[in-house]
Amino acid sequence: MLAAIVMAITITAMPMQVQDTTAHRDSTAVQPPTLEQIRYMAGLKTVTRGITQVREGLNRVSRAQQADSLRRRRAARMLGGFCGTARSFIVSGRPKMQANAYSDSLRILAKQVTTRLDSLTAALPSCEKTAGRDPTIATTLGARLKNYDDALLAFRTAQTAKPDSAKVTSSQ
Repeated sequence: MLAAIVMAITITAMPMQVQDTTAHRDSTAVQPPTLEQIRYMAGLKTVTRGITQVREGLNRVSRAQQADSLRRRRAARMLGGFCGTARSFIVSGRPKMQANAYSDSLRILAKQVTTRLDSLTAALPSCEKTAGRDPTIATTLGARLKNYDDALLAFRTAQTAKPDSAKVTSSQ
């Protein structure tokens, strides 16, 4: 009996904790990526490894421009090797990059990234074969790489931008 009275006193003395059953949702919260978007980003990660190879080859060629002809030829041949390695990374990552993983404006930007990547990939076999003999391949590759970088920057910027929470009203 004494135990029941002590229990009744402690239960009434303790404040009742109320569990909030309603979930508060923030309208600006970022939605988790879909499986297709995760796959796109995994492909982009693999492709980026290939782009880094191309960039390294182009940097070596540009640094060798002030050197003697032997170093320029060696840098050009290395660019050919980097192009071959880059192509293998890009070819393995590109099929995962389906632009329809995104919607609206991000889909357009994702499509531009893949289009510019395909343009760069098309130049890699000739780079691999003729980089040691044709010095203009570095210029062509540099221009295509810059186009790809611009498209990737636009995609990443739009991807991290938060939706505008202010409602636009029309002035009539």
